[in-house]
Amino acid sequence: MTTTPATTPATTPSTTRPLARALATLALALTSTLFASSSLQAQPARPGAAEEAPKNLQVLPKDTPRAQVGQIMQAFSAGLGVGCVHCHVEVAGAPPDFAADDKPEKKKAREMMKITTGLNTQLVAQIGTPGTDLTRVGCITCHRGVPVPRQLSEMLGKTSADKGFAAASAQYKELKAKFYGAQAYDFSEAGLIATAQPLMATRTDEAIQFLQMNLEIFPKSTRTYVTLAQAQVAKKDPAAAISSLEKALAIEPDNAGAKRMLAQLKK
Repeated sequence: MTTTPATTPATTPSTTRPLARALATLALALTSTLFASSSLQAQPARPGAAEEAPKNLQVLPKDTPRAQVGQIMQAFSAGLGVGCVHCHVEVAGAPPDFAADDKPEKKKAREMMKITTGLNTQLVAQIGTPGTDLTRVGCITCHRGVPVPRQLSEMLGKTSADKGFAAASAQYKELKAKFYGAQAYDFSEAGLIATAQPLMATRTDEAIQFLQMNLEIFPKSTRTYVTLAQAQVAKKDPAAAISSLEKALAIEPDNAGAKRMLAQLKK
């Protein structure tokens, strides 16, 4: 993307140079491993034409080269799984207006740039490890390729509360079809267990439904059977809990937690 995000009255070079270096390092690390859409690729300059400087830079130094701004924008795009117009104003039949500040997403992005740079600076200072040896915090650290960095358990729990378990089940399948194999959400056996656990005390039936759904996907999951037994105990159904624990031990006979819980229920 021939990006032109950003310059207004700039901060002083002494305060912004570390930020530029930090963001550039992050961008190069991300773009070396993540693809960027063709819309984000820098457009080649016409032969003999001077490269137009980016406009309205407010966080990056105003003299940041256009190619470097483009690399940083590519890293943002990959981290959030979005295109240019997520933050920049779309213009019909023309490139986005990269300098405009109309969209709130752009303002949020600037604040997040400051936050991540501050965190990386603190890590170096407080941990005492050189910055080159640390895993840097960036957009992708939390966003994992999606614009809103919610955990799968949080999303499913809210949908189940608002619309019922059937809607949450459908949402899970839709997200899995779209994101399975990516880093966005946890579709391992742990994902639905993490969804069920916070619901056990107050929404026990929903917790059981999520765990039963997990067993349809992972029928040999000892951990799911043990967690299901815990939910069944919360529901005051010891017979069902005993059955679940026996199934867990049939899969994993040496599971100490399942043995202990089963012995307590059979007293």
